[in-house]
Amino acid sequence: MSEHFICLLDPAERVSAWSRDAERLTGWAADDVIGSPFADLFLASPPASVSGARAGMFICQDGLRLSACIRRHALAGTGTDADTPVTVAISQDDPDVPTQADSEWQGTLDALPDGIALFDADQGLVHYNTCFDALAGLPEDILKPGSAARTILVALTRMEWNAEEAAQPVVPDGWSTEILRLGRTLTLSWIGLQDERFLLLCRDVTDLRRLENRARFLEQHDDLTGLANLQGLRLQLGALCERPSEPFAMLYFDLFGFKRVNDSMGHAAGDELLRIAALRLRRATGVGDIAAHIRGNKFALILRSEQGDQAVRRFARMLRSVLSRPMSVLKHEVTVGVAIGIVRVATDGNDRDTLMAKADVALHCAKGGSDDGICFYDPELDTLRQRRMDLERDLYHALAKGEFVLFYQPFLNVSSGRIVGVEALIRWRHPQQGLIPPNDFIPVAERMGLMHEIGAWTLETACRQAMDWPDNIMVSINVSAAQFRHEGLVDNVEMALQRTGCLPSRLELEITETAMIDDVPRAACVLKRLRDHGVQIALDDFGTGYSSLSFLHSLPFTRIKIDRSFVNDLHAGNGDGAAIVRAITGLCGSLNVVATAEGVETQEQFDYLKGVNCSEIQGFLISRPCPADEIGPFLEKINQPLRLH
Repeated sequence: MSEHFICLLDPAERVSAWSRDAERLTGWAADDVIGSPFADLFLASPPASVSGARAGMFICQDGLRLSACIRRHALAGTGTDADTPVTVAISQDDPDVPTQADSEWQGTLDALPDGIALFDADQGLVHYNTCFDALAGLPEDILKPGSAARTILVALTRMEWNAEEAAQPVVPDGWSTEILRLGRTLTLSWIGLQDERFLLLCRDVTDLRRLENRARFLEQHDDLTGLANLQGLRLQLGALCERPSEPFAMLYFDLFGFKRVNDSMGHAAGDELLRIAALRLRRATGVGDIAAHIRGNKFALILRSEQGDQAVRRFARMLRSVLSRPMSVLKHEVTVGVAIGIVRVATDGNDRDTLMAKADVALHCAKGGSDDGICFYDPELDTLRQRRMDLERDLYHALAKGEFVLFYQPFLNVSSGRIVGVEALIRWRHPQQGLIPPNDFIPVAERMGLMHEIGAWTLETACRQAMDWPDNIMVSINVSAAQFRHEGLVDNVEMALQRTGCLPSRLELEITETAMIDDVPRAACVLKRLRDHGVQIALDDFGTGYSSLSFLHSLPFTRIKIDRSFVNDLHAGNGDGAAIVRAITGLCGSLNVVATAEGVETQEQFDYLKGVNCSEIQGFLISRPCPADEIGPFLEKINQPLRLH
């Protein structure tokens, strides 16, 4: 008495499928044996041939040894990658288990995971398993013993044969095709057996095709937003460039504020912001437009639905408005800014790489301060870009070559009429371009990550030069946002004071609100450490950022500098500027903080500021910025002691 099970082997003789009967008879679960060499399951390997089959001793999971007869059903025409059905008949008493009868072979087909229909030499249906019935879904009058293979194939594939073809074999040995059936994707394979019978294999590849389609989609699309990715954009753009008769424009744009949201609220918030932006972008685009998420906060749009520069600009303005509207991100309202660079096919280039490079140039221009945040590419931008690249190259070596110099602008105590300090203002003495003001190179240095080194040089140089002036003259140094956020700021201050011997009380650091607002707790910690060393702290450009009483109260400022825009708007003591200045000086008096007005140029401004008890003033009325060697004589002239008559 024997029982049998069926399994599948791959071309390397490893188990690739293990039936439920196999688990029941051997005790080995599918996970235990799939991928293992089939021969490892037997003591006799290779088994001796017995009556057309091979005999061996099978080892069960519990260690029991059973006699087994192994019969391989080689499938012709399946190729080198095809699985091979193997039938194993096992017996507990007789090692010479007889070969299975056809009825047994037919029964084993039901254990296979794929649909199989067995045809005789005349291509009449002999047997089909339950899986084939479920996948094919054919009516009983077609799927019945004796039905012609041609009839079944016509019902499945809707193929047609002419009279000449009808006399030929139904399909060639090894034929294979893929069909859609009952909402599933199936592969059909026609295989001739060695005993002149035939198998029609039917495999459900729906999940496999779904995974393949998903993989192909992700090759050209961004998984987060569903938009085209950089690869997809390049492919679409390249295809359009090969059809020059179809005009289009391409928009490159950045979302300002994305990094702030990502850093302060977490990556989940950043991802949600990008998904919302992508949804708004899709809703704004027309038929034929192609939207892409390139990376981070950068997007692109191939615009085919609008033609002409005016129409494209109108669309760009609309898009900026749509993307700039407040977004609800993880129950918080956030906003972003948008800058857009635009190129046009033919006008700006005819190939993909040229258009993408020029779009990036136009975007840089838009981010650099175009009036409406939108910039069309113009050849002049390449010249400006080259100048910027030259500037970056020269700036990288400027510190090592000693090309930076400090100028100083004094500030005057209103009550005493004496100079009490000077503000250090860095200049770049370029060998070809001459003296370059800080507004032209500091932003570039920040982008290049050079501000920490430049700031350290400024601190030490200013402290050293201050040692040549009277001890009561304070030196004030501007700290950029990038420098303030660097972890080494306090160490640089300590080092500059130690190396130069300058007293901490003579050093003041000027910091803007925007440098601190992103992380007020950290800013408070850094400023407290500086104040503990005795360094003075000035809040620069007060009134132009995020000023609030709580902000002033939480940070240890010793001076507030009133922005020059309010001083320029004094208008003889009338108007908003005068009211703001009056309020700030009053606030400083209440907080016991020095108020210094910047940009004082006229006697009228001076008189008003003195009348509202402004502590100190700075501006051209007192002195323009001057080199370090001119400060000493200037101080002697202004601060000469009073003579008694």
